[in-house]
Amino acid sequence: MFRLFIFLFLIISSCKNLDLLTLYDVEIKNTEGINGFTSTEIFTTGGSDEVWGMSGKDEFCNPFRFSSFDASVNYSKINEAASAQVKSSNSVSVDRKYNLPTVKIKDRKRAPKNSIHLKTEKNPACEWIGMGIGWDGWQGKDMSRIMQSAAIEFVARVDKGYITSLPIVFILEDYSENQCYATANYLGIEGGKIDESWTKVIVPLQSFSYIKNKLDLTNIKQLLLQCYDATDVYLDNIKIVSYTHPYKKLNDNLTVYDSISPITIFDEQLTGVWGVDIDNCSNFTTKNKMANRYISIKTDSSVCDWLDFGISWNNWLYTDISNNVKDLILSFDLKTKKAEDFVISFEDYSGKKLSYVIKKTDIKNNKEWRKIKLPLHKFPIRKSKVDLTKIKQIHFAFRFNSEIDLDNIILTKK
Repeated sequence: MFRLFIFLFLIISSCKNLDLLTLYDVEIKNTEGINGFTSTEIFTTGGSDEVWGMSGKDEFCNPFRFSSFDASVNYSKINEAASAQVKSSNSVSVDRKYNLPTVKIKDRKRAPKNSIHLKTEKNPACEWIGMGIGWDGWQGKDMSRIMQSAAIEFVARVDKGYITSLPIVFILEDYSENQCYATANYLGIEGGKIDESWTKVIVPLQSFSYIKNKLDLTNIKQLLLQCYDATDVYLDNIKIVSYTHPYKKLNDNLTVYDSISPITIFDEQLTGVWGVDIDNCSNFTTKNKMANRYISIKTDSSVCDWLDFGISWNNWLYTDISNNVKDLILSFDLKTKKAEDFVISFEDYSGKKLSYVIKKTDIKNNKEWRKIKLPLHKFPIRKSKVDLTKIKQIHFAFRFNSEIDLDNIILTKK
């Protein structure tokens, strides 16, 4: 008894020398995910109730299916090995008949749900053609901390040939059913085309219209994929990754007021341009002749299906041309070998376009340089509802089999 008393006395007396350490005295830094965001896996394999809109009751308007194609498998190596094995074997054709057991439908194995096959003819009778993924168990996801530093990444492939664009709108939806939108453009496709091998595609989260559409970034419900044109493509490994956007995100007050005439869009220097001198497509190139640099347009469908390009002459700053816009004249030098209609547009940062169609009957074939003058009052300014205080670029869209040379694109005043 005496020993027990001494033991308890020693324990109690020693406790006063101990410092009380609580859980909150030590700060544990979260190093998982992207800025603490851990719901990065959107789709790798299907089969759960997180994916909806696949083939079911409405196969007419949502004819999407899971596919056995797997991005982790190199099918070209498998095909090469199979071909080599066939060539090396001395096979003999034998005519035999076998009595094979009939396989009932319920016994047939379904294709593994390794990837998503989006295939549609974009039937006009369908109001909406798409699907959705409520990843991470449909829980509300806080993406507010990663919109400037992350992107949606996936791999895509086709059965044959190649494509240079994806007619798919990517939609983030919150639990109040607000939505914001983005598309995968040419610059986000690795190598500029999607072919029979898996190709990486990037859609920066910055490109989504989440500010305009007032999305609740702290409570994201799902990712929707909507097809706005006919497509036949496979998608796999959809995830959110860290991403540094190569362009600066500008504030509203960073605006260039083009008030000094003339405003040079292109003469010898070509800056803020996309769609020209790109890999895997020679439809739009710059050429030099007699110390003169110009844009050569030759839209050959056998080369690629890229039919447009754009120039942001102030390097993607907001450009204000609202002051006396009706007094402005767009002029450029033109040389035509095969004339087809083409469209010139001034596009603002909300995507609205102020467009004018140049008819082939107006330009005709002429192998000599000539100057075209187009007053902006001929453009449908009011009807377009374009924001002339925030012009993003001038956009040129052509048809196939056009052969045109373009130079000295300038905005002048009357």
